[in-house]
Amino acid sequence: MNHRTLRSLFLLAPLALVACSKGEPTQEPKQKDTSQEQQPEWQHPTVDANGDSQPGPDDLFGSPRPPMGRSVRRMPLDTLQAAMTKVAGNDVYGNPIEWKVNGKNGFSDAAFGKALGRPDFQASTQENAVSSALYLKFVGDAARDICFQMAKNDQKRDQVDTRTLFPKAPVDGTATDAQKTENAQYLILRFLGLRVETDHPMVEALLTVQATGEANAVAAGAELTPAAEGWRGACVTLFESPLFHND
Repeated sequence: MNHRTLRSLFLLAPLALVACSKGEPTQEPKQKDTSQEQQPEWQHPTVDANGDSQPGPDDLFGSPRPPMGRSVRRMPLDTLQAAMTKVAGNDVYGNPIEWKVNGKNGFSDAAFGKALGRPDFQASTQENAVSSALYLKFVGDAARDICFQMAKNDQKRDQVDTRTLFPKAPVDGTATDAQKTENAQYLILRFLGLRVETDHPMVEALLTVQATGEANAVAAGAELTPAAEGWRGACVTLFESPLFHND
């Protein structure tokens, strides 16, 4: 085969490819599959911090609750310490009422400050804002100690308007239902910053706690009067309320 024959074959090769391609069917472009239904938009899960689905509380005339998809955060420890001391007020000698543990402030690093989550900027630099079981335990201890001091100092005050725990209702057994209701409203405002009416469910619940504590005070041999012991129980209830701690 000479070079002229090879040259002819090279010239005829493209024509042969074109002829062969004319017999093949043309492939149509693929179209987007629209048979599947459009997925709904993602929404925040309606769960609480523990992962349980439940409706929100009734309107308590406070700030709006955060979205349910966001976990509930407690207030910082320094804020909690200042808030409890502010609510407790002073004793009869003018000193602030504080949670005391072996003569030290229970929220300080010398007591349970680090265990409650205060950062030491060595092992930790940020406070954990989750209400753990340990946090709730120490808060309960602080509430019982502070509320007992409040009630004990109030019993020593002769002027009713200087009392911090029961200025609206006497604790000598002569308080009327109206006076107890007014004192419950006062405590809800002092502890939670909420102004509620006399028929509000929170008032009824707090009066139930007070009555239960008053009824059991004699049997327990409390150092406080029965009525004062009842208001001490109401004080602990308000200090332990999530409305007091949530940030």
